[in-house]
Amino acid sequence: MVSRSEGYRRGVGKEQLSIEILQKFLHSKIGESGEIIQAAEDNYELGDLRFPSGATIECKGQPIDPNTYQYNFVEVFEVTNNPLHSEGFRRLGEVLRVAPDQLADITVTCNGQNFPLGHLSCVSLSVLSIHNATYTAYVNYQQGGRYIYLYQQAEITNHLREATLRGLRRGAGNSNEGTYAVFIPIASMRWARRDSEWIYEGTRSETEQLTILQRQVAAPHGPN
Repeated sequence: MVSRSEGYRRGVGKEQLSIEILQKFLHSKIGESGEIIQAAEDNYELGDLRFPSGATIECKGQPIDPNTYQYNFVEVFEVTNNPLHSEGFRRLGEVLRVAPDQLADITVTCNGQNFPLGHLSCVSLSVLSIHNATYTAYVNYQQGGRYIYLYQQAEITNHLREATLRGLRRGAGNSNEGTYAVFIPIASMRWARRDSEWIYEGTRSETEQLTILQRQVAAPHGPN
């Protein structure tokens, strides 16, 4: 477990690098790279990249490796003292489709101890952009990019709900001390970079899934 300030310090730069890798990957696969969402509130709500259709993709920089880690670490929320986050607990329940009292009863594990989550006053939702984005990408940004996971919205939100109901981890790994997280299955769509080429290693048809992705992010057709 690390302090909140240390956690943010460690994250400086890696997200931008991950986005750049993702943009290059998307351009090579579907001919679209998206525009970076600059406005802080839009980024928090919608994700990192916006496409001509209005679809968005959230991008997370993380040292994923399907050969080493069977599950993917996902931050769900962070406890804060910011009154702007006073509706966060209620919104978390809406995102996860869990009633507030049921949410409060979820088991939290921290340093080998288990306790109920309880009703929290101020919560910043790490998964809000995941919930609202059309896709969420996890990028291993090492060595110019090593692995990419791409989750469809329904796939990752269902994983998050199921995992959260099983229990949350507080301060796990190198996350902030006030961060609550879960472990979910790795994405069914995933790629590994071999030399300069991205090789598909997923369980669904790459051609079919890229066709769906391209259709969702491309500009809508105007009237004939």
